[in-house]
Amino acid sequence: QEVCEARGCSWCPTDVANAPWCFFPEDTPYGYSLSGNTEETAKGWRVTLNKRQALSLFGDDISPVVLEVEFQTKDRLRFRLYDPNKERFEVPLKIDSPGVTADEANYEVEF
Repeated sequence: QEVCEARGCSWCPTDVANAPWCFFPEDTPYGYSLSGNTEETAKGWRVTLNKRQALSLFGDDISPVVLEVEFQTKDRLRFRLYDPNKERFEVPLKIDSPGVTADEANYEVEF
C-alpha cells in the first residue's frame, strides 16, 4: 500500500476476483487523454490520444497515438494503437470480419 500511494496511485482493497488494488486515479498525470472528437469509421471508431504530461513510467512514449476500434462480430472487438507519424511493422494477419454495428454488438465501447 505504501509503495502504491507513494507513486501517486489509489489503493482500494476489494474482494472482487482479479481486480487490481492499486491503480491510477482518474486525474493522474500519467497516460493519455482524448484529443479532439471521435471519428466514426466504416467499421467502428477512430480517436487520437495525446500524452497527459511529460511524465513517463516506461520511457520512449509516443504522442500522439491513434486508437482504432473495429466491431468485428457480435462477440469480438478489435482495437489497434499506432503512431500516426511513423510506420512500423505489423504482422500481415488477415482476419475476416463480417462487420457489425455498435447496436448489434454484445459489448459497449465508451470514450
